[in-house]
Amino acid sequence: MSLLKKFLLIFRIIMGKRKNGGTANTREAKTAKFDQSPAKADKRAAHSSDTDEDEEEPTHVEAEETRHDEGPFNYEPDQFRLLVESFTEYVHSQDNGACSVHNMERVVADWIKTQDELIDARCFITDYRKYSKQAVRFRNYQLTHASPTLIAYLGSDKVLPEFSSYPDRLQTKAQLYIKKNNIEIKGILGGKPMKDLHARMQNDKEGTRECEEELQELKTQLMPNLQEFLDSHPHLTDEQKKHISAKIAALERQCNPKAPTPKTPKKKGKEVVTAFSLFCKSKNDKYRDLSEVEREKKLSKKFAKLSDEARDLFEGLAMNMS
Repeated sequence: MSLLKKFLLIFRIIMGKRKNGGTANTREAKTAKFDQSPAKADKRAAHSSDTDEDEEEPTHVEAEETRHDEGPFNYEPDQFRLLVESFTEYVHSQDNGACSVHNMERVVADWIKTQDELIDARCFITDYRKYSKQAVRFRNYQLTHASPTLIAYLGSDKVLPEFSSYPDRLQTKAQLYIKKNNIEIKGILGGKPMKDLHARMQNDKEGTRECEEELQELKTQLMPNLQEFLDSHPHLTDEQKKHISAKIAALERQCNPKAPTPKTPKKKGKEVVTAFSLFCKSKNDKYRDLSEVEREKKLSKKFAKLSDEARDLFEGLAMNMS
């Protein structure tokens, strides 16, 4: 091997090491920068949903949304544009515009049922998300489209956790129990770990009761904090005000449950007065040694044998009393 070739080979090896090292350092720097401010991310995660207090929601990672994003598109742009136009028209007709792209599967399935052509739901959803990502990249996203989207987001309840003064979401009873007892749970709190935790809480009546009392106290404290936030932000949208007011009302019901209202007994309908019923009352002291059924049969026979004058008398009285 000539001296020049040896020199070029050594040069390539050195430059390759530098490039790899530089890439690794850059990646580490980006990771460190991301890790320096986790508080806001934690707050967003805490407000990401309104699940029941004793249920733990699995953590959704971005990979779930992007695992089918690799590879080419299933539809050409012009073909897919026609499908999206049809889909958008259907969404508006069914008033499903509030559905998110992340949870669009049911709406897509319902729309496909209305189409004559055969459409693969998975291919459509994958391309919808992939084309959407392309469309909203800064270099492609026009201000005429970006501004309305941004305004809608800034006026929704989903942006409330971004306010620095917005109260943190309450911990669940299960989360309080885990913290109180220093329980270490690896991975996502769900499935078997969640079942085991609930079983432990059911057996630990005293510990669970203490967590319930602590949660009740936290709810009591949260109500004035939410009201203070509402009063101090007069420029909130109606949607945001309605969302916060509904939270306050729900907490009020949980902290101060109303005593059950006793049911008012139904009034009995007016008794229908007949000639026979008046005849029975006139014979109130007769045949008391018989059962009610036998007594009524006996009186019925007696009533049938009444003279026309006596029957007319009872019928006249009954008519006047009705």
